[in-house]
Amino acid sequence: MLAEGVFEGIRVLDIGHVVAGPFVASVMADFGADVIKVERPVSGDPLRWIYPKEGVGLFYKMQARNKRSVTLDLKHPEGKAIFLQLVAKSDVLVENFRPGVMERLGLGWEELSAVNPRLVMCRLSGFGQTGPYAGRRAYGRVGEAFAGFAHITGEPDGPPSHSHMSVGDTVAGTWAAMGVMMALYWRDAQGGGVGQVVDIGLYEGLFRQIEQQVVVLDQLGKVLERSGSNHRNVPYTGLFRTQDGGHFSFSAVTQRSAQDVLRAMGLAEDDRFNTFERCMQNRDAFAEAVEAWMAGHTLAQVDAAFQEHGAPGTPVKSAADLINDPHILAREMVITVDDKELGPLRMQGIVPKLSRSPGEVRHAGQMLGESNAEVYENLLGMTADEVSALRERGVI
Repeated sequence: MLAEGVFEGIRVLDIGHVVAGPFVASVMADFGADVIKVERPVSGDPLRWIYPKEGVGLFYKMQARNKRSVTLDLKHPEGKAIFLQLVAKSDVLVENFRPGVMERLGLGWEELSAVNPRLVMCRLSGFGQTGPYAGRRAYGRVGEAFAGFAHITGEPDGPPSHSHMSVGDTVAGTWAAMGVMMALYWRDAQGGGVGQVVDIGLYEGLFRQIEQQVVVLDQLGKVLERSGSNHRNVPYTGLFRTQDGGHFSFSAVTQRSAQDVLRAMGLAEDDRFNTFERCMQNRDAFAEAVEAWMAGHTLAQVDAAFQEHGAPGTPVKSAADLINDPHILAREMVITVDDKELGPLRMQGIVPKLSRSPGEVRHAGQMLGESNAEVYENLLGMTADEVSALRERGVI
């Protein structure tokens, strides 16, 4: 009988906070892992207070979906002992504290792997567990700055810029999730059932994904610089304002798609632009011609012209545009989830789409400690009175 989810039977302890660590566990929870989110008693994950509605954090509802919330004080001797019991029954532990914090709690890799040799420990931190900067504090934007991302983002005559979203966190979290999956595969297929540590700094995913920056500097002596929305090394790209105040983005990286872009804007017969070489030589004139054409057409007219010629481009979309977009809905990229606190709420759907073992959103982020009884009684075998006593002593 096939498992219902890719990670059915895999248990993940998520003791991360805010974005990067919890993002790793969120990906796995979407595909069937039993994720137990361990939070501080009373206060919980700080993400619970971001974008609040009636005291309920909306960001948390998305990030903690499909996870079971339990409370536990890891600094309390009883809390530490209970945590080790959970570790013994888990496959993965995800944490994103500063290097050394877990060791000071007596919960470093040596202690945890002694309890459970099969454990995969995923460690996200600002600069990784080793190296001269390992002790520095960092969050996602610090990772963006250190990775080179902020340096190449923004207008050519402007300062470096960050993204509005947590790019450093989520990119690192994506790579960390891949690392966990690799470690699980190795454990079960090649490693004789032995776990290992997955170690990633918040800057490292972005640093890896800006693939050309090191090799271009090494071989050409050139530092990648900001070019705004109009790429200086790929001429047939840009983001321009339309007659009615909208914005349209296009990008063509083959000669055929470039010709489609030119035809859409009536520029295919202009010898200054109809080869990559000539368009690069006349890059500023091309931008001026596109700007003038866009300014003479509405966003809908621009989009229609591009689609008529099969040219790659799209209006710039906001969440308000996307939430009811027919393609987004057809791809189930916005779904509705019934929530105990807020009722029906919409959030992003599952990525990626798997044909045989698709992911599923079973519920939004739970109330703080909602699964205490379920986890401590059913998984660890405690009685209801023991759980109640732990609560009274502030352990959970």
